[in-house]
Amino acid sequence: MRGTRSYLSRTNAEVLLIGAYERDNFGDLLFFQLTKEYLAGHQVVAGSIIGADMTALLGTTVHAHNPLLAQRAWDAVWVVGGEVGGVTTENALAMSLGSDEGDIFDSVSAHGREVVSEYLADASALAPAYLPELKRFPLNLDTPLVINSVGLGTMSPVGSSPGANAAISALRSSRSLSVRDPSSLRFALASGLNATLSPDMVHAIPILYPELAEGIGRHEAPYFLFQSNAHLVEKYGAEAIAKSLAGIALATGWRPVLFLAGIARHHDRADQYDEVISMLTAIAPNLNPTVIATRAPLELAAWIAGSEMWIGSSLHGRIIAGSFLKPRVSLVNLKVATYASHWDSEFPAEVEVGDLGDAASVAISAAQAPAAISQSRELSRAADRATRQLVEENV
Repeated sequence: MRGTRSYLSRTNAEVLLIGAYERDNFGDLLFFQLTKEYLAGHQVVAGSIIGADMTALLGTTVHAHNPLLAQRAWDAVWVVGGEVGGVTTENALAMSLGSDEGDIFDSVSAHGREVVSEYLADASALAPAYLPELKRFPLNLDTPLVINSVGLGTMSPVGSSPGANAAISALRSSRSLSVRDPSSLRFALASGLNATLSPDMVHAIPILYPELAEGIGRHEAPYFLFQSNAHLVEKYGAEAIAKSLAGIALATGWRPVLFLAGIARHHDRADQYDEVISMLTAIAPNLNPTVIATRAPLELAAWIAGSEMWIGSSLHGRIIAGSFLKPRVSLVNLKVATYASHWDSEFPAEVEVGDLGDAASVAISAAQAPAAISQSRELSRAADRATRQLVEENV
């Protein structure tokens, strides 16, 4: 199935694919992986705010996109996924730098962050990190800019700051703009942008990679997945999380497996997971909990596809679970709740750790409903159709 690309209008276009591909974050890396599949037959180069060797996770080096735009003309520039509108250069660097460098960057003055941003990214600290302003680059003034499957929920309105003005200017210059939730569409329309609404493109993963349904963990005892960003683990504490997971494991007979959605700065933290594992072992010694070791995005997706249930704060963990017809429960996270309220409202979101047991029961029952199964499959088809149409119209 993955070898069929008859919908491509031509071959050998040179496409600069821009996103947060410079750091270990599951959803962003999947955006690259899936978009590259849709652009098969074309020459795709990974671009981001800074360069990084991502060969181990993506099979490619990621290049700083501003120098690439300055040095050569592209047939298309393609931005995909994430809350790109509100992420500035300094926000991106704070997540993408190493631990020691990031701590230094966080501690310097605004002027210092400006100097570092200009040096590392050839961009102002408050400029949009992943929305290129093609008017800055004479060789690409007429290059089509395609922006797919983005959220605009963290953006500020035009006139509120130079960074907001630059982000909206970049969005306005795009040939195609597809947003993934109704609040982003409302923002786009209120800002005078021409945008369409489609489900997040990661819903299409079972169409592009049906083999993931076999699941990496199928050889193991049935398991459910738990993931949480560092903020929520700190908020609730390892003991409270462990008690909730032990209760679910004892009620279902499923082994708890912990999933790191991203290990870049300000994402998930392995040391916190170690504390949860220690607490789980003390509470219920026979559960044999573990943390998934792989960081390869498609292998992580296969772990979700092979699970009995997803619990977490990651949007794309929930989306993949739904795409493979699994029960899903989302922890407190406004971005996820906003998305789920429109596309996946039958499954719990904004759940506190102490309520996970009841929410899991609701999700397990909901996943068996024919309407929920039909809805999940239609979301996958809709995401696939929308991205194929963008390729046909713009490449």
